[in-house]
Amino acid sequence: MRLEDWVGPLLAVLALVLVLPGPQWVRRWSFLQRVPRAATVLWQAGTVTALIAIISAGAWIVVELIRTPPQSPVLLVALALFGLFSLNVVLRLTWSVISVARETGRRRARHRTAVDLVAQASAEGGLRVLAQAVPVAYCLPGIWDSRVVLSQGTLDTLASDEVAAVLAHERAHLRARHDVVLDFFTAVHKAFPHWVRSDIALSESRELVEMLADDVARKQVGATSLARALVAMAGTRVPEHTLGAGGQVLRRVRRLQDDGQKPVLLAAAVYALAAALVLSPVVVLGLGAAVA
Repeated sequence: MRLEDWVGPLLAVLALVLVLPGPQWVRRWSFLQRVPRAATVLWQAGTVTALIAIISAGAWIVVELIRTPPQSPVLLVALALFGLFSLNVVLRLTWSVISVARETGRRRARHRTAVDLVAQASAEGGLRVLAQAVPVAYCLPGIWDSRVVLSQGTLDTLASDEVAAVLAHERAHLRARHDVVLDFFTAVHKAFPHWVRSDIALSESRELVEMLADDVARKQVGATSLARALVAMAGTRVPEHTLGAGGQVLRRVRRLQDDGQKPVLLAAAVYALAAALVLSPVVVLGLGAAVA
């Protein structure tokens, strides 16, 4: 069997590893929470690489079928079906990017309008206070008209320094546009059919952006105030299309016990791994083209 005959199957295996067992392995790497920004890039690299690999595998197989059709009808049908599967992923990705951007933007716009109608505007720009006793805190991202929403229950329950920590956390989400990061993962997640789809990258990325916002709040207000606020807000429910401070608290509070210093070498290693992942299908394609 020629070397170029292995390019398509090798890319397909790479994609399946990154979609199915790969996320299970990476989720066990607890050290990633020490470098949440690099970890987010690693998860993005894994999902992008899986897409590149599956699309490239399908394209390569189709080209090889045109050049040298296999003698076995069964193999011909199998390869043709895989090519159609890759095309399906491309079409699903295109549609999911459009639909996620449109639907999420629409829901956030409607929610902002409703909040502006029922909530009290604060002297601080973009802050709205809901008249409800249950502690709630979240932000509504937007290009020009973002909102931070707190309930009166949050103001009554938390001390002033804890409220400051929550506000710093939510504003960190807005400044860094963490909603764009999560929308990316959501769109890619929907691009894959259910039987080759993993929820892990999406769920891990949600927790990582919370850790990124925590790091900003810790610098501004302090770890103790932030930890107390997170515990007080634990379990609070926020609308699905918003970013809230109260989710996934246990690991976030535990990591606040360290000194807050980021291990530079660890971050560099994670970034290097992310780069290697993205380059891997390019290397396989390059080798296949060189010997073809």
